[in-house]
Amino acid sequence: MAAPVIAAGGAAAVRAMLVWGNRAFRAHRANEAAQLAVESAEVLAEISKRKKEVETVLKDVIKGLKEEIDIKSSTFVRTGGNATVSRGRNENVTYKHYIERKIPFRPVISTVCQWALKSPIKVPRRIRKKIPGEVIETTIDVLLKQTTASLVFEAVDDLLEWQSPLKAEPNYNGTTYAAMLGEPSTRPQRISDYFPFWPRPKGSLAPDLVIVEYRQKPFDVSNVFAAVEIKFPNDWVKKKQMTDYLRLMNKDTEKVALLRVPEDCTGYKSDADEKAKNGRQTPRRGK
Repeated sequence: MAAPVIAAGGAAAVRAMLVWGNRAFRAHRANEAAQLAVESAEVLAEISKRKKEVETVLKDVIKGLKEEIDIKSSTFVRTGGNATVSRGRNENVTYKHYIERKIPFRPVISTVCQWALKSPIKVPRRIRKKIPGEVIETTIDVLLKQTTASLVFEAVDDLLEWQSPLKAEPNYNGTTYAAMLGEPSTRPQRISDYFPFWPRPKGSLAPDLVIVEYRQKPFDVSNVFAAVEIKFPNDWVKKKQMTDYLRLMNKDTEKVALLRVPEDCTGYKSDADEKAKNGRQTPRRGK
């Protein structure tokens, strides 16, 4: 299956996050702010154009979710993540319970995350390098894997008239833990008209993905089956994140899950698995 290009576009996504995420920077040059709005609108228009592509590729998935609208998500719980696979920093030991948490729709989530890993949105970022005698400016590509995955989940939710069981980065009040609902009430509230996931309301909590029990009801904590923290390569788990989500879910460890991409995705095969399958062993080093 070919991976869709969910969004293309310039530096708007990263720039918007920098501008909107920092109050001091908001006041920086009115003309730059205006340009950001234009560029962000272009990105949003590109996302809208890609929705049809997402609808085509995920046609069977969307149809299935629509037919299951009245069924609890817990009915579809089957497998957990692979805590036997280590990717460094003892994540598989420290967060074993969250990794092994069984969550519904893991195949769908895995497909989206693997798309994002292979075909992430790329945006240029200007950097300055100091070399003896001068300072030069250059440009590097920043890969927005998490943003790409979230945009796909959001597009699917939109195609299902905001009744998907998978909610991308919904916001909750950091003090009362109340869900910040949009219109309709099953749609996450967004502040920006240009970039859906930034800025966030001050002090809010926003898990990468929330799976609701009943898809036709709001994503209040009482209706959440699991809050899922998604980690792509080189993005390490932070203890505070897991603690915050555990607090949000009323300290119910069964409602918090960790999904490392690709290690915990459905169908993942480690190098050791592939070698065993092919009858090959890693040669032993001589002493």
